[in-house]
Amino acid sequence: MLTNSFGTSRKRPLVCDKENVWSSVLGIEVNDLGVAVKQPRLALGSATIDNNIFNSTPYSPPDNFLIKPLDTWSSLDLDRVHLTPKQEPRNNPHSETRYKNGSFRQVLKWVRSLGQYGDGNNAFREPNSVAWLECGKLAVVDTNAHCIKVFHSETGQFEYSFGRGRTLGCQNLLYPYRIAVVPGGSDELVVIQRHPRPQIHVFNCQGEFIRRFGQHLEKPRALTVDKSHRILVIESQIQKLHIFSLHGQILSVFSFNQHLQFPTSICSNNSEIFISDNHLHSIKVFSYTGQLIREIKENIYIQFPTNIKLNNDKICPSNEKICNFCT
Repeated sequence: MLTNSFGTSRKRPLVCDKENVWSSVLGIEVNDLGVAVKQPRLALGSATIDNNIFNSTPYSPPDNFLIKPLDTWSSLDLDRVHLTPKQEPRNNPHSETRYKNGSFRQVLKWVRSLGQYGDGNNAFREPNSVAWLECGKLAVVDTNAHCIKVFHSETGQFEYSFGRGRTLGCQNLLYPYRIAVVPGGSDELVVIQRHPRPQIHVFNCQGEFIRRFGQHLEKPRALTVDKSHRILVIESQIQKLHIFSLHGQILSVFSFNQHLQFPTSICSNNSEIFISDNHLHSIKVFSYTGQLIREIKENIYIQFPTNIKLNNDKICPSNEKICNFCT
């Protein structure tokens, strides 16, 4: 746009500009006075819209405008991805370890797997916890599917599921989170429900509802069942430990605000309680009276622990108590 000496503006005529030979293509038209008027641009292949959309004239390319059909994609030798794992030499003394953070760590290799993402019997939407039943089955908590799925622990074959939120009656289970097995052969299952109302559900090994309790819980994070059939529930954010009987009676409640920041898992050897803390990078050991006994902390090996389990096969040489754990 140009401005003359009187301050008024006039539009520049485009009829004599060679650069504007494609003005009609760009959505620019020149009126009778030689002034460019901008029009809405049309995308290639779109329709020329007039006042009546049903009278629109579709775009048709010129005769010399050809689109060559493409064949379906087929992989070439260069495109193939080889998934064969690299074989390590047998004479390598550290073939099962790797060096990280100043130490050698054992490499865990999976033996078999089951499931995929989805809604079928052999699929999961959000698996959050597993439990091994003494009868040789594997129970998996699928939070977003609102159910517990049970598989054969050796073959991985799906057997049954229970606790779906749409189930009528007392079996309603919404957003289950953690699961634990009652030791002793009965294989009763204790399940944490976190939303919309936190509470504890107890089922038998076939998925039949037995009881529910713990409606006063606020932020249940993890649970375990000891050999005396006491149910231990640790709450995150408020750092409280609740001890219930198998029938739902409250035995003890402890506040560990001074000792914990973000508890993530809990287990017990029937005399001591082990709680992993993700923010403190440590394992805190408490008595059943709520007293802090000791702390297991190692800057190299324990970093952001999320789960802890006891190993009954090994004994700690210092006090001859079971204290082996994995994080």
